[in-house]
Amino acid sequence: MKLKSLFIAAFSLLALSQVACAEAANPAKPSSFKEGADYAIIEGAKGIEKPQVIEFFSYTCPHCYNVEGFIHKWLPQKPEGIEFVQVPVFLGNVPHLTQGYYTAEVLGVLDKVHMDIFHQWHRDKKIVRTKKDLYPIFEKAGISKEDFDKAYNSFAVASKVQHAKKMVRDFKVTSFPRFVINQKYEVKNYQQLDKLLNELPLEKSK
Repeated sequence: MKLKSLFIAAFSLLALSQVACAEAANPAKPSSFKEGADYAIIEGAKGIEKPQVIEFFSYTCPHCYNVEGFIHKWLPQKPEGIEFVQVPVFLGNVPHLTQGYYTAEVLGVLDKVHMDIFHQWHRDKKIVRTKKDLYPIFEKAGISKEDFDKAYNSFAVASKVQHAKKMVRDFKVTSFPRFVINQKYEVKNYQQLDKLLNELPLEKSK
């Protein structure tokens, strides 16, 4: 019995030493991002485990327009498994822009309309002042005025707009563009935006 006990103890010690050596050989990779400098924790946010990037933006914002070029290049190359969500911030003086975004989404022409709205506002210097200014943009995408109005005034679009308003409140969005990672972390360092969007969602999902 005594020899058996000694054998078991020796075997256990050997197993533990092997685990320790394995951990030393493969240490956990430290984060390359610093809280407060690269990102901040959003107060009260619970977060999700799923890797996700949310961009809050406005068509009226020149910085959002500039960032859109980066997003266009980043999306096809983003790591698999990271969900990307855009949220147009509702502004009382241009409510038609948020409704227009979700109208395009409901009609399945967001990819055709989205950049045209941006271009018209910033590149072409033609302010999209009212809902009527959206008609030509949607007609170019193959949507008639009647179909646009029907979707624009639909319950589906109204629900999406209300959800967008709630997200702005929940994540305390006061400026844009703003990137939220995994519904808990706000990107602070835009000099490393590409690295942060590629790595932080996956790092914080573990």
